[in-house]
Amino acid sequence: MSYKFSIISGILILIFSCNNPTKKPGDAPTSIKENPLNCYSYIKNNDTIILKTINVNGSMTGTLVYHYYQKDKNRGTIQGQMKGELLIADYSFASEGTQSVRQIVFKKKGDTFIEGFGEIEDINGKTTFKNIDSLDFNHSIILNEIPCND
Repeated sequence: MSYKFSIISGILILIFSCNNPTKKPGDAPTSIKENPLNCYSYIKNNDTIILKTINVNGSMTGTLVYHYYQKDKNRGTIQGQMKGELLIADYSFASEGTQSVRQIVFKKKGDTFIEGFGEIEDINGKTTFKNIDSLDFNHSIILNEIPCND
């Protein structure tokens, strides 16, 4: 009886181990969340900023809309990277019929993004910050995470 029990136990162990393989280093994840979309907004005194991001391994793309009360709305795309807690990206947008590119930097803090401001310069038609390390994130433009409508 003990011999039959040993054989049956061995077969059951073999069956269960084949159906539940252990993960080995270098194996691909069993479920990959592709193109996670995150949305953020700032709404205050009739001013609105909407940021939608797609993060793929630290490479960020998405859309950004600034709609300040009684000013022209500008809408465009972002392309950049997360470097630590900073989203550093180029913002390509149209405003008043003109296509422009400027650098943007947002600091990720919990479920929010805080826009950074600082001294700028124009390099080959693109507005960039002179020194990202000296940007000011101590102001009231904080974009809170929201559910995405898309």
